[in-house]
Amino acid sequence: MKYSSSHVEQIKSAADIVHIIQGYVKLKKAGSNFLGLCPFHSEKTPSFHVRHSPPYYYCFGCSAKGDVFSFIQAMERISFPETVKFLADKVGIVLPRNEAEAEHDQTTTERLALIELHRLAGKIFKTQLYSGSDSKQVLAYLETRGLSRATLEKFEIGYAPAFSDNLVRKLSDNSSKEMILKSGLAQVSDVDGRYFDRFRKRVIFPIRNESGKTIAFGGRIFGEGQPKYLNSPESLIYSKGKVLYALDFAKDAIRRKNLALLVEGYMDCIALHQSGFENVVASCGTALTEQQVRLLNRFTNRVVVNFDPDAAGASATLRSLGLFLENGFNVKVLVLPEGNDPDAFVRQSGSVAYQKVLEKALPCLEYLISRARSENDIKTIDGKIGAVNQILPYLTMISDRIEREEQIKYVAEYFSLEETLIREALKKISGSKQTVLEIKRDRLHLKLSPSEAYLLKAILDSELTAQEIFQRLSLSPDYVGLQSENIFREAISIFNEEGRVDPEHLLGRLKEDRERDWVTQALFSELNVDEAFRCLEGIKRQKTKLEIDQLQKEIRQAELSKDFDLLSSLHSRKTALKRSMVS
Repeated sequence: MKYSSSHVEQIKSAADIVHIIQGYVKLKKAGSNFLGLCPFHSEKTPSFHVRHSPPYYYCFGCSAKGDVFSFIQAMERISFPETVKFLADKVGIVLPRNEAEAEHDQTTTERLALIELHRLAGKIFKTQLYSGSDSKQVLAYLETRGLSRATLEKFEIGYAPAFSDNLVRKLSDNSSKEMILKSGLAQVSDVDGRYFDRFRKRVIFPIRNESGKTIAFGGRIFGEGQPKYLNSPESLIYSKGKVLYALDFAKDAIRRKNLALLVEGYMDCIALHQSGFENVVASCGTALTEQQVRLLNRFTNRVVVNFDPDAAGASATLRSLGLFLENGFNVKVLVLPEGNDPDAFVRQSGSVAYQKVLEKALPCLEYLISRARSENDIKTIDGKIGAVNQILPYLTMISDRIEREEQIKYVAEYFSLEETLIREALKKISGSKQTVLEIKRDRLHLKLSPSEAYLLKAILDSELTAQEIFQRLSLSPDYVGLQSENIFREAISIFNEEGRVDPEHLLGRLKEDRERDWVTQALFSELNVDEAFRCLEGIKRQKTKLEIDQLQKEIRQAELSKDFDLLSSLHSRKTALKRSMVS
């Protein structure tokens, strides 16, 4: 809705800019101004100034400036009309409503009733945690999970006993059963039409919106039973794909650190908050959605994803990476050692250990490369193609063009492919309905090095030369890891069986057209015996260079993950290999 300039000015006059900004920034009086750390860039010395008259702010560090409207727009990441409404609510000014808004009066009334109902339910659940018949056992269980009383109070954790209509009866004093049903706190029996509680014999976790209002509940079974976790159904006030658990507690820390830590479950989130990590939120019981990513984007564009290490968690991580990349996030992934989830890790190893591994979280592309390498043998052509094809879809999701170009170069370099191959594959999806990107084998115009080709020629031409070459290769198998590795393996096998390498027999054993082409090409090359033995040194140097290239890639990953012990070891190995090439 568009608001008149008179309403805007009225709000601007009523809104105390210092008071409003103090809700986001700690300000100190400095002469006629107020001074604090700038919320728009990282700094240690305050350079952010706010003044009452004229009502204005300015940062001498990053040049951010404006009035109370521009400040709220930037901090809350909302539109100007939304900002006007936001500030009007803050200062108690009633804005004119259009007809559509008037028609929603009934909906608003119902929404407020549902919020009040959830407030009462939360109070009941909390009381039952401490004074119910199961209290001792439930509190003992929560203690074994490492939760302190202060944490239980902060997150308002409660308990729902096994009685079928316990909550319904208690809420009926203040609300109709119809409204209780709409809230999702009750269900109706198909058999006799009785109302009964949705949550029974469960530890209860209130789910709040970013303003701190309880809008739903999550319940974990206490003892045996299924499902292990049960959430409120969607309602007028709750849409699970639009809420992030603990955002009401985490949003200030997220803004301050310009970083969010995203986990999956309630216990992961609560355990990390208890350990001092205040910028943690959870997706809770749902695959991450576009709306949740946009909600988080109001507070930061940097996130570390730390989902469970199981197959479902890994799948959820991959999906979340696409959403974050498409929305311009700088995203990293934290995979905890020994298959731990965040809750288990921080309980077993403590907050200091968690902070150390958090600092080593992998940038998105490094994580994708690491997964692709673990699932494909990149020493083979098929494995290399498979690995690159796993990564390609994510390159299309990078919203920043410059960043996308840099990552394309890096992937090409990492897998020793031409950039043009990757660019051509990416172009195929542009403007088409194609959703799977592929680099085809026939687009890889790979050639053997001269040393490899000449050695093959020598082996095929002379039995004596082949024997001596194979003896030397048995002592130092420098062909391993080269493109011709499979050809040499088959040639050695044939020589051990027949005492010579017949070209026809070798061609018959090779399944790849590319390898057969290389053998045929080698047959038509020309060299003398002395050149053949020099080629042994050539492939040794070639293999060493490949190892150095691989070490350089691992060095980059170690630098990004800040694994300084590994970094030192990799540099030492790289130096030793370089020395071996000149010795």
